Amino acid sequence: LDVTPADQWCQVVDADAAMPTVAFDESGAPAISIPASDPPSGVVVDVLTEGDGAVVEPGDSVTVNYTGVKWSDGTVFDSSWEKGSPATFQTTQVVSGFQRALEGQKVGSTVLVSMSPLCGYGEASVTNTNALAGETLVFVVQIISTEPAAG
Repeated sequence: LDVTPADQWCQVVDADAAMPTVAFDESGAPAISIPASDPPSGVVVDVLTEGDGAVVEPGDSVTVNYTGVKWSDGTVFDSSWEKGSPATFQTTQVVSGFQRALEGQKVGSTVLVSMSPLCGYGEASVTNTNALAGETLVFVVQIISTEPAAG
């Protein structure tokens, strides 16, 4: 049996299918349009706007605005823009696809990321009944700030 090292799970890959498109309203909130094609596999990141701030390092605490939609039907399942305030968390405290999309990006960047179920909430099963299990997820993330991991 081959064993994949943990640091190779959900690596960012080149798009092998059409990616969603994004339009921003006057307040800066994104609207994500899903193409009719099948979703790409793995984690695919498209830098929409590259910032010029500090680089997000593994384990950093980041503050971001984000909107997440399901590839299957384009519905928004979570959005800090809709909630009215950004979110702050450590990159190691989110699903691996989200972590991979943020680490290595610069503060001020806005990225579009697609992640297959393996890199999100896993495949739907009897034991995994998370509402997002089995879904390819798409996020637009605006990186506001980063703070080095403690320790």
